[in-house]
Amino acid sequence: MPEASINGLKLYYEIRGDGPPLLLISGLGTDSLTWLGVRGGLSRHFRVITFDNRGAGRSRTPDTPYTIADMADDARRLLAHCGIGRAHILGHSMGGYIAQELAGKFPECVDKLILADTAPVSSDRNNTFFQDFLGWWEKGMDLEARLRHWTFWLFTPERFADAGFIDNFIQAALGDPYPQTITGFRGQIEAIVSVDARDRLDAIWAETLIIEGEEDILIPPREAETLKRIPGSSLLSIPQAAHLLYVEQPDAFSRALIEFFGKDTKKPAGRRAG
Repeated sequence: MPEASINGLKLYYEIRGDGPPLLLISGLGTDSLTWLGVRGGLSRHFRVITFDNRGAGRSRTPDTPYTIADMADDARRLLAHCGIGRAHILGHSMGGYIAQELAGKFPECVDKLILADTAPVSSDRNNTFFQDFLGWWEKGMDLEARLRHWTFWLFTPERFADAGFIDNFIQAALGDPYPQTITGFRGQIEAIVSVDARDRLDAIWAETLIIEGEEDILIPPREAETLKRIPGSSLLSIPQAAHLLYVEQPDAFSRALIEFFGKDTKKPAGRRAG
């Protein structure tokens, strides 16, 4: 099991594929398993690095507070551990906060940047919701009930109406052998509440694609659009997708990545990229 000793923590990671390095940074409450639906396809074009953030999956859960800046430093040091000086970076939701911090503070590590379903700051509404969710967990709400409640915020109404899809999503999450602990969730939401990169967006010089599910209600498009203050950034909306756009529309999501990376993409033999 590949692990790296980073900032006094054990971080779990995996590398798949052979091509330009692409680091995937997952969001609140998720781990590297969240990318399973797109990782295989992307690994035909990239050297894909997935890892579990501190406080999730097979990585260590600290019992002391930490920040998004600390998590960005984890990502930077993980790249160095893997012998990678510079990589494409994709951050989703909380992973987008981490990716912004990484690109702003350590531009030498970042080639191209994709910020998916994220914003430069976590809204007061979301911070309150996360605290409420933590309270329900502390009061004993079981995992299945918590997951079912999350799905209201993750998917479009049309997808939510598909009982088979939702049930499969919940069963897959229930089958995760490395579920997040309440301590891990608390640590991550405490890191999120203090993030605010609005005054630092102009320090990001990586070519940036902002990608958003048109029907995202957790981080709505109007919040994602504030990221357009990044110099030279572009915005792409994916129809029929909400917050977990790479789960709801994996093919459209992967095509958008491959098209954005363009000539930096390794094209598999005998196939057209995308």
